[in-house]
Amino acid sequence: MTSVLDDWLQPRQGGGAGGVSDRFSRLRPPAAERRGDGEDCADAGLIPTGPQTRFHERMTYGLRTALNAQVPGDLVAVSRMDVLLGPDRRARPDVSLVDDLAASDDGRTCYLAEEVRLVIEVVSPDAAASDRDLRPRHYAAAGIPHFWRVESTDFRPFVYSFELDADGAGYQVTGVHHTRLTVDSPFPITIDLDRLPR
Repeated sequence: MTSVLDDWLQPRQGGGAGGVSDRFSRLRPPAAERRGDGEDCADAGLIPTGPQTRFHERMTYGLRTALNAQVPGDLVAVSRMDVLLGPDRRARPDVSLVDDLAASDDGRTCYLAEEVRLVIEVVSPDAAASDRDLRPRHYAAAGIPHFWRVESTDFRPFVYSFELDADGAGYQVTGVHHTRLTVDSPFPITIDLDRLPR
């Protein structure tokens, strides 16, 4: 049996950047990515998520604030803004480092992948598989050069930093950072993970 609501998550022609409706930030996945039991895979449809932990909120705010204190003038860290990864795929990273020109447009609802230098995901219990596997694959396929994944042990953060590999097929680990995160790219950054802004 079909319903008039069966296709309500499909993109509308001209409905937003890349033909994706800006009314919805996540779309039904392509058929190849749906599970055999008919349910959509994680990170693909409008799948409700569990409540956000204070740790998740604190990491998102703290990393965005710490990045903005150190970024060169042509970049801005933003949180919870959509990134258009393809004509029918969006993601909403916890933090993104985007070109200042794109970030200065307050009417934007999303950024193009080529405007994004770094995406950060704070791993949530209800989205752990997606944060660790699916999303990084999508970010790499879209050509986003840097990815950080924030994990925790007893709510103490540690960060895996990744860089797009030479052939652009995926990410390679550049470090695992406990207490202090120090990287040279996308620009020199040092963040005290134990003293993030709260």
